[in-house]
Amino acid sequence: MTPTSEKPRIRVPSGRYRVVDSADHLELWRQVDKTPTTAVKEANVDGQKITSLDGMYVIEQATKMFGPIGIGWGTRIEEERFDIGAPILGNKGELIAHEQTHTIRLTLWYRWHGERGEVTQYGHTRAVYRTGVGKWKTDGEAPKKSTTDAMKKCLSLLGFAADVYYGKFDKQDYKEAQQAATAIRVAEDADAEIERYKSEYRDWLKREADTLRNKIPHPNSIKLASDRVLQRAADKARMAGMEPDDGRNVIIKARDEGIARVYAEQEKAKQEQSQQQQEVTQND
Repeated sequence: MTPTSEKPRIRVPSGRYRVVDSADHLELWRQVDKTPTTAVKEANVDGQKITSLDGMYVIEQATKMFGPIGIGWGTRIEEERFDIGAPILGNKGELIAHEQTHTIRLTLWYRWHGERGEVTQYGHTRAVYRTGVGKWKTDGEAPKKSTTDAMKKCLSLLGFAADVYYGKFDKQDYKEAQQAATAIRVAEDADAEIERYKSEYRDWLKREADTLRNKIPHPNSIKLASDRVLQRAADKARMAGMEPDDGRNVIIKARDEGIARVYAEQEKAKQEQSQQQQEVTQND
């Protein structure tokens, strides 16, 4: 068989064929996976801290990518129900009620490069429940919240706000990087804001490199310290709009120079000790 460089093709519903480039599979994902800090906030759910994502933000992003809702994308509810939740017992252990959870199964459809796609997810909201102080509460907004929950989950499967679902906002360096990106986006003088972050990044890089090169006394400690710095360097560079590899190379060079310094100091100390022993022997 004669080798060919022709790209693979898939058959689409119209019966025609479309060329598929595997490098394009993440095209949409890469455009929508990062979230500004203005679209997230910390929330406490059953004692657990989570990052809550603003529903209107993902609606705006979906409209930006696909077009107006109802034309370029939309949703339909496939199933809706109230599920019986945890039992509530009285003072004598008798069953007095159950909590209820509102559940929907929602399908989100969208158009991308002329193709129509669909994603389905469930949304859940506590509708009738007992609060932490023992009072009963009925949430009249439960259907709306379940719809938003399912819609956000559907869009997350396409990459929308993927950094939130990856848990990246739990990491301080990533959060700071996104805060910087958001600050630059809304700044009156974006160039001045970018230059400020670049200056802070250069200062940070210089301090860390100087510490690795001159101030840590043991090779293993230098390696451990450099690993921690390298883990932070990419996010720090992204905050400043700088090339991550340049900073990485600075840290690696400082690490190697620091280790070489320690070995040189150790060798010098050995030579001085040996010379002192020789002098003592000669004097004896």
